[in-house]
Amino acid sequence: MLSLGLQRIFSNVFMVLMMLSPAMASDLMFGALQFRATIGSMPSSAAYLSITNHGGMADRLLAVESSLARKTELHTMDVTNGVMKMRQIDGGIAIPAGKTIQLAPGGFHVMLIDLKAPLNADESYQVTLTFEKAEKVTLTGLAKRPADLKMPDAHSSSTHLMDMPKNN
Repeated sequence: MLSLGLQRIFSNVFMVLMMLSPAMASDLMFGALQFRATIGSMPSSAAYLSITNHGGMADRLLAVESSLARKTELHTMDVTNGVMKMRQIDGGIAIPAGKTIQLAPGGFHVMLIDLKAPLNADESYQVTLTFEKAEKVTLTGLAKRPADLKMPDAHSSSTHLMDMPKNN
């Protein structure tokens, strides 16, 4: 039997490892979830992660839920004729078999609208992803200052849809 102190230590180590290691849901694997930390009373924020489909069938990210905001939406951003436009995605985001989708600044992302409280840097927060085929998945991630977000450039040609490395 472990003492209460050791149980707490093991519990904390387990939580840290869960946040650092990819989570699996059926054939889907998730990269580190990151939230954009807010400054002052900013009314909205965003969340980013990668989703890799190791299965043989496509899936679709249909929705995201969070208690952090009054409304949580899947969004995309693009630049047309020098004008940046952000819009909600109808019908979700396709996750093709053998591909990785990046939810990152400048492209697909989770929009947290009308925040209930600020998102403080280096604090943990959760979202729940709903897929067409895979079950709902709740992920935990850290809020990061914008300069500390570690994401690929969403405008690179390989960001939204990347080939998975082949195991030889």
